Formats: sequence, structure tokens, C-alpha cells
Amino acid sequence: MVGVGVVVPRQLLAFLLGETASDATVILMARHWSLLAALVGGLLIYAGYHPEARLPAMIVGAAEKLVFGILVIASPLRRRLLTVAVVCADAIMGLLYVLILTQQRFS
Repeated sequence: MVGVGVVVPRQLLAFLLGETASDATVILMARHWSLLAALVGGLLIYAGYHPEARLPAMIVGAAEKLVFGILVIASPLRRRLLTVAVVCADAIMGLLYVLILTQQRFS
């Protein structure tokens, strides 16, 4: 779903954040964020089939998800139920990545 924001950033912003944006900078950043999130997801899928890529992919994935959660919780967006639901799902995934990484390190 996130990669769709490259094509329809206004609709993604309205759906996830409740924002109707027309500013060119905001639209550009929404497209960039959407592409970045889709690429990180693709990297994680790739790493699922290529063990040599797992460690860096999971570090990048965990950092992206956990920092996104921190930024949203520290902003006024924490009042939007849908946004918080997405952030909670991302945070759970990020924490699972960290758990998997620590289990692999100490096994």
C-alpha cells in the first residue's frame, strides 16, 4: 500500500494522516517517503531469500520502523487513530526485527 503513494501521494496523505496537501514540497516528500518505505520492504523480502543481506536489511528495516514510530508519537499525528495503528504495526515489526537480530547474534 505504501508504494502506491508514489503515484497518488495526496490520497495517501489524506488516508493515513488526514491531511489535504497541495504544497509541492509536501507532495514531493510524500512520494519520496512512499518510495523509500516500498524499497525497504523490497529489501527485506530480498533478504528473506539471500542470507548475506539479512543483517543490513533488518538493521535498516528496524531503524526505519522504530524511528518513524518515535517521530509520529512525538508529533500531533498521535491523535489520529489510523496513523497510530499503522505506527503500532510498524513498531511491532521493528521490535521483531531487533528480537530476531539479537537471537541470531547470541545463538
